[in-house]
Amino acid sequence: MAEYVIGSPAGARRVGVLPSAFNPPTVAHLALADAAQRTAGLDQVVFALPEELPHKSFEGASPEQRIEMLKAALEDQTARGVVLTGGGLFIEIARELKDLHGPGAEIFLICGKDAAQRIAAWDYGAGPAFADQLKEFTLLVGDRQGRYLPDPGWGERVQAANLPAELDSVSSANLRQRRRRNEDWQALTVPAVAKLIEQWNLYR
Repeated sequence: MAEYVIGSPAGARRVGVLPSAFNPPTVAHLALADAAQRTAGLDQVVFALPEELPHKSFEGASPEQRIEMLKAALEDQTARGVVLTGGGLFIEIARELKDLHGPGAEIFLICGKDAAQRIAAWDYGAGPAFADQLKEFTLLVGDRQGRYLPDPGWGERVQAANLPAELDSVSSANLRQRRRRNEDWQALTVPAVAKLIEQWNLYR
């Protein structure tokens, strides 16, 4: 069951959800949230940290440290929140947020092009196919390193969120690599998060 650690579901009917490992949060995460909110006219965007990640393990920062970094990144943000979710698949996250916000809420899952390609091709086993999942949420895809080309049959259930081209190379993995190599990395996140990374001596 999803739980808010920043913000609340009160009054939000059009809810954007940006799931990620946030290891660490970057300026690309924040820009993607902004772009999605403008594209779909969202009342709120929440950053979702799953308790279990479907395609990676928790390495580097602990879950508790990731929450603290998200709090720092969103300190001056409005209409933002942070939720912990039990499930890690997009359909699980969408359903948990729907339960929190009530049956009248519309859920928009937010991701980059690489994540969209991954979840569309994921083997969901006995669960609903991706096309059926889109009946329960709309997917907003940031056009990082090119525009995502969805199946035409999905219609308006998959929409593009325009991002500045200079964010194409910004990622949590790139930040971690730069820090290990003693290269400039601070510009890939916000100062409050960079301060915590230094304080905890992460990603060395």
